[in-house]
Amino acid sequence: MKRTPRRSKYFAPQNEDTYHKCDYPGCTEAGEYRAPKDRGLREYYWFCLKHVQEYNAKWNYYDGYDNAEETESTHDKFRRFRFSSKIKYNFGFDFNGNFEFVDGYNPQFSPMTEIRFTAQERQCLRILEIDIEDLNVAELKKQYKKMAKKYHPDLNQEDKEAEEKFKLISTGYKTILNKIS
Repeated sequence: MKRTPRRSKYFAPQNEDTYHKCDYPGCTEAGEYRAPKDRGLREYYWFCLKHVQEYNAKWNYYDGYDNAEETESTHDKFRRFRFSSKIKYNFGFDFNGNFEFVDGYNPQFSPMTEIRFTAQERQCLRILEIDIEDLNVAELKKQYKKMAKKYHPDLNQEDKEAEEKFKLISTGYKTILNKIS
């Protein structure tokens, strides 16, 4: 039987001299591509290119997957392992305790609500003529539209400075919008 040439750039050298017939019923082509039979990924079908594509399109790894059962077994696996450091801390401090010795210690950590701006972003705010205190998405859009209308190249055809200012306004708007949204 004549062996078909490999079509893919990846191949398994251990299967170089073996020949598999396509496992699809009624197909007589060479089975060059393997596809898993079940979730164990230990047994495989051998298919031709046409049938492996069809099989892969229909195959679902999670078919028959019981979430509760799998979760329990996964937790059992990880319970066997104890991840710890070989370094022993003998400094007389309990790292699991509280940190009340730190000035201003607050056990209720709150998320950061204040947005911090870099120097470049502050420059963009100056170009757009917006105060940080007044900054929100609606105000930013309103200010951008106002300034874009004022410096747009179509309205200032002979003015190169207006064109450059419009470019700065556009990049500043995009920068600040990405930051706050």
